[in-house]
Amino acid sequence: MKRFLALSLSTLLPLVGCGKNENTLRRDCELEELDLSACDTASLGAVQAEGIWNMDFDFGDGEHSPGVIQFQGTSPHVAGLPLTGKRVEPGVLLMTSELTNANGVPLRYLFAGCRASSPTKVSGVFRRCANGTADLNGTFEAARLTRREGEAEASQVELVLELPLPSGSARDVFVSGGYAYVSAYEGGLHIFDVSTPAEPRPGSSRLVASLKPSAGDVWNEVWVQGATMYVASSTKGVLVYDVSKPSEPLYKKTVPGTGVDARALSLDGNWLYVAAPYPNAEVLIFDVTKPQEPSLSKRYFVENTRPDAGERPYGVQARNGRLYVSHWSYGLAVSDVANPAQPKRLGSFTYTGASSRTAVVGTFGSRTLAFEGGQAWNSYLRVLDVTSPENITQAGEFKLRPEISVQAMALSGERLYVAYYQDGLRVLQVSPSGALEQVGYYNTWREADTGRGASFYEGLSGIKAPGDGFIYASETSRGLLVFREQP
Repeated sequence: MKRFLALSLSTLLPLVGCGKNENTLRRDCELEELDLSACDTASLGAVQAEGIWNMDFDFGDGEHSPGVIQFQGTSPHVAGLPLTGKRVEPGVLLMTSELTNANGVPLRYLFAGCRASSPTKVSGVFRRCANGTADLNGTFEAARLTRREGEAEASQVELVLELPLPSGSARDVFVSGGYAYVSAYEGGLHIFDVSTPAEPRPGSSRLVASLKPSAGDVWNEVWVQGATMYVASSTKGVLVYDVSKPSEPLYKKTVPGTGVDARALSLDGNWLYVAAPYPNAEVLIFDVTKPQEPSLSKRYFVENTRPDAGERPYGVQARNGRLYVSHWSYGLAVSDVANPAQPKRLGSFTYTGASSRTAVVGTFGSRTLAFEGGQAWNSYLRVLDVTSPENITQAGEFKLRPEISVQAMALSGERLYVAYYQDGLRVLQVSPSGALEQVGYYNTWREADTGRGASFYEGLSGIKAPGDGFIYASETSRGLLVFREQP
């Protein structure tokens, strides 16, 4: 929500050093100044202005941004701004926030309901004012986060192990050699013994090691191969550790160094692929023939992409000489990496409002299918036939709710396991045609859990299905969760 805080130059200049008298200031951010004549304000009386809501802001110029309303707790907020005022009465749903920005300019934000399609779904308008003058306008959609109607806590899936993290919010999980490696954003990374996940044991006995990042760093995805662990760092690229003894991880080096925001990792043979959206919107390709001595072979900029238009890589999967890049508003790109030092784009799949964030790929008969997930309001899971990358077609889809999106997926045979943020774990059966059928689920998100309501991106955040009969997942508030399908 940086746009909410950044004043345009045309707005800022008249406000600085102009000697305006307070008596002449406008009052554009008052409810009576909004034109709500086309709204169904009578429908607002039934709105449940409580709990946690996900939001989507439309700035009217093609740009959208996610947000959250947190009505509960000691620090209620809307879109990351302190909620300093609230009116909920027949015909009125109004939220306000007042603060002073870094330039000393007083800002007032107004969020007004326009209509409610149900007690938990609202559309409305927002306005920002600087010194009383409107500077930013737009509309929003909001939905309260509750369990999907008609669902229980679980169906055909049981939770066999839950391990809270000692610090941080769980981001990703990787399982190797009987250990689960859980990254935790600013909280670093935690290593757990999961050699016998269904065996009752104190959680404290399972934690074998924790690592802390340097100040200001955030740890994203993690990958373990043999005795080597790779961690995607938001400020340094990739951190390399020796985990031959998981209880005593040994730092080896950082590649390529400071200034690279790495988000996702994929290892295929002796090649490590790293999605780095910032600063250069590139995929870093490392030769890891010597696993603990990665050598940067290529800084790959997917052909025809435009970083200035938001087309940046956030997810990667390398498989059988192909590289699949989740390239946000560009969609899913497929490149030939038979020679990883000379990648070449083969094709792509895009769609209106694309927010391609993650993908997994598998072979079903004679077809290669990519399961692509977006991460914005109205995004969902698409099944793409990428057998011929030059002519990618959609073969199927799976939708839940517009306010909740996909963060990660794992494919095991004909089962697709989806980390669906606040909608938890979804177990899908994949048919050879690409059709998806939900055969199980587990609702992991609970409104009362510690830390809820801080971000649009909360809930089940990482998932792995290594083939040992268990499903390992990271949950932003609950930590490491281990599931098992029920017959």
